[in-house]
Parts: sequence; C-alpha cells; structure tokens
Amino acid sequence: MQISVPAVFFIFLGFYNSSALAALDLPSQLTASDRAKVTEILGFSSSSKILGNPYPLGGYSGIEIGYAVEVIPTGDLNRVGNRPQAAQETSYSLLTFGKGIYNNIDLFVQFSPFTESTEVSNFGGQLRWGFYEAEYLPAHLSVVVHANSVNYQNKIRTQSQGADLVAGFTVEDVTLYTGLGTGRCIATFVGGADGVTDDQQTAQTDLTQPHYIAGISTRYQKIFLAVELDRYSQSVYAAKLGLRF
Repeated sequence: MQISVPAVFFIFLGFYNSSALAALDLPSQLTASDRAKVTEILGFSSSSKILGNPYPLGGYSGIEIGYAVEVIPTGDLNRVGNRPQAAQETSYSLLTFGKGIYNNIDLFVQFSPFTESTEVSNFGGQLRWGFYEAEYLPAHLSVVVHANSVNYQNKIRTQSQGADLVAGFTVEDVTLYTGLGTGRCIATFVGGADGVTDDQQTAQTDLTQPHYIAGISTRYQKIFLAVELDRYSQSVYAAKLGLRF
C-alpha cells in the first residue's frame, strides 16, 4: 500500500474543509461563579492533547501530520448565566504537525482557524521528551509540556498550560498510554453591551486542576489512528487520523 505524503495531507484538508459544525450558543450575564464553571467546560476541555503514539518520533528526521476531532460536553452551559440552549456536545477539528527536534525531543503544533461555521479558533503546541525506555519490556515514559489558546466567538478567550508524565506500552502495532499531570487555564470574558459578563466589565478567571489521560493508538505502516480520553473536571473525547514517518 503506497500512499504519498501530499496525498494524505490533502485528504486531511478535504475532511477539514467539509466539516460543517454548528456554532456554540454561549451564555451571557455570567457571575464570578458562572465564569469559573465556563472556564472548566471550555478552557480545560480544549487544552492540547497527545492523540498519538507517545513514543518519540525518532530524532530530527521524524515527522507527523494529522487531522483530529475533539468532542467537548457543553450541556452544563445551559445552567449558567442567561441559561442558553447549547447542545449537549460541541465538536471542532484540528490540523496537527509534529517534528523531531533532537534525539528523543519532539515539537507539536495544532490549529483550527476561526470560521463562520464554528466561530471557534484553536492554536497550541506541546514539547515532548521521551526520557526512558525499558530494556526488556515494550514500555516507555515521557514528559509533555503544553500550551493552548482558544477564541470562542470573540467573547471568551482561554489560555491553558500544563505538564504531564505519560507512560506507554506497545504490543506489535498497538500502543496503550496513560498519564497524570496538572493544568492551568486563564479565561478572559469580554464585557460591554455585547459581552458575556453580568456587570459588563471584562474579567479573568484563573484555575488550576489535575489532569488524567488514557488513550490507544494503532498503526498500519505509516498511518495511525488514535483515540483519547482527557479528564480535568469533565471528560473530553478526541480522535486523530495521521501519518507518521
């Protein structure tokens, strides 16, 4: 099975451009406690995710290209502020790129351009260091630091950072991985007549929470499919189809 890199990349772009996702119904009239809840729902849930084999790309020559879809539970938005009619779940897509930098250190970036259909833009990245590989077992450990910025309809902006310790176990073409860490999210809520705060003043909320990761990645030649569960205050599901070489 021979698939060229440009062909796979343009297939991903086709999937991305064909995604028509409904705009999220954001709440307004948010009090301080409401803003903390929204930060948990929209901020932590949209933070950067591993979504792939946590084993290093293999030095400077290693490259990864992927198309990801993330699903965020948003039903609890209907319990804050002016009680909007938000869907129980909201999803958006991302294009991801990874590059080996040196030895077992990899750099990843992701982005989801602001579009009229979703009114959500997402940009972030992560630095991953694979520092341990067991001699007699197919097990490995890595440290991941990540940062992410999301803009929701120019009304709520979130910035998240975090660090995780991740353990992976590979059997043939399947890798199971899990991790623990911590994350911080700073959310900015725009005020004014068209804003989302109860006093029409722009406000910030700063929260820190523990982070749990569980995922599985399977590959066929250079193509891989990964599914992941991330949990801060709520569980978030994501999947990615990619090419790793």
